[in-house]
Amino acid sequence: MIDDFVEQHRFLGPAVAQIIADHVAGLASRRVTPEATPAELEKLFDEPLPEKGIALEEILARFKNEIAPNAMGVPSPRYFGQFNPTPLPIGVWADALSSMLNQNAGAWRNGPTSAMIEARVIRWLCDLLEYGPKSFGTLASGGSEANLIALKCARDSVAASIKDRGVRTVPGDLVIYASEQCHYSIDKSADILGLGREGVRKIPTDDRFHIIPDALRNAIAKDRDAGLIPCCIVGVAGTTSTGVIDPLEELAEIARENRCWYHVDAAYGGPLAFSPKYKHMLRGIHFADSITFDPHKWMFVPFSCGATLVRDGGRVLRDAFDMTPEYLSEDRGGADVEFDFFRYGQMGTRRFNSLKLWMAIKFMGREGYAKTVEHQIELTKYLAQRLDALENFTRVGEVQTAVCCFRLNGEEIDRLQQRLQQIIERSGEAWLTTTVLHSRRAMRVNVNSFLTEKHHIDGLVELLVKSAEIATND
Repeated sequence: MIDDFVEQHRFLGPAVAQIIADHVAGLASRRVTPEATPAELEKLFDEPLPEKGIALEEILARFKNEIAPNAMGVPSPRYFGQFNPTPLPIGVWADALSSMLNQNAGAWRNGPTSAMIEARVIRWLCDLLEYGPKSFGTLASGGSEANLIALKCARDSVAASIKDRGVRTVPGDLVIYASEQCHYSIDKSADILGLGREGVRKIPTDDRFHIIPDALRNAIAKDRDAGLIPCCIVGVAGTTSTGVIDPLEELAEIARENRCWYHVDAAYGGPLAFSPKYKHMLRGIHFADSITFDPHKWMFVPFSCGATLVRDGGRVLRDAFDMTPEYLSEDRGGADVEFDFFRYGQMGTRRFNSLKLWMAIKFMGREGYAKTVEHQIELTKYLAQRLDALENFTRVGEVQTAVCCFRLNGEEIDRLQQRLQQIIERSGEAWLTTTVLHSRRAMRVNVNSFLTEKHHIDGLVELLVKSAEIATND
């Protein structure tokens, strides 16, 4: 049996490596969006549960011929969609190594090296953001889970009784305050935590889509007068729609004035801290009680890899999540319990995700990340300049990070943006999204692949001009 096990690995390693290399080699010329419809893909994979296994060669052939060609080309240099970057090769192969070890990163006794490496990468992220020596955290599946973990800490900070007896023990409804540009996971978290989606106050933004501090102050005062309990203020460092950074220092001051937990969602914008040129945009982030940071965005780590960082991390996260089930209750006589990461979040069984983050940071280093972040922002500014020179396009907001929003001019603005996006998507030449800004539809481009260069931006502008002519003449 062991010999067969070894031979399977000896076959699969080179075979899979060849598939990956061939796929990556074709990124520049391959369609970004697949042509297959849902019905066609459903038919392609419509088959009963296999009664007997088939050869490894046949399985890989189906992947190569049916799965990969019909996948979204997220790693493409012409993918300008969501915060889904090209993954670093070291991260791709780290995933394979992680799967080979198959450690359960939830408890030290099941994953000693995974626990130590997770603790180390958390320390690196905290140091990057100039968090204090007591800061700690935990890896999460992404920004949504990271925000949930942080907001549970915020909820529990109001009263120690909430964790055991629920929100009914506090003398008023708890309220979370966030920009109208905040991520939808803030609403979902409020729902899951028993505060209700109506417990999230969406604060208006200015013409550059930053939260308006005076509007926040007024909302808090109004809620206090109504007998509600301001619980948490959320600042956003890199909004999903526009990539802008809220005034983090001023929000920290408002949180202190109102004795609110201060959370910063830096899922996208956190890696600005690598750049000497742009890290000033995160000024004040170290005042946050908690921070969301997604390495699977601007650090090019394969999905999934998010993180929650907490200023007084070990104590606060343990208070919020720690339990000791019977099968993990032995007195082991050492310090390993503090490396049981199931005690710092809601996940029990956890993948060894810290390995790909550790390897990515070791490969790129601070300088490598700084260079890439700065290059992508410069490419985005170049795109903005190209758009400003076109009469039939109008930019919306400002370029602070690697996100640029704009509109195609004309009647029926919302329909026109959607039509333009659809034409580009169906062409397969690139992929970008639309969003809604101050109630009107806009185009959104995010430069998020380290493979994207200036000529790809020029190609995108040419595609926009060509597709705009079609859209306006429909």
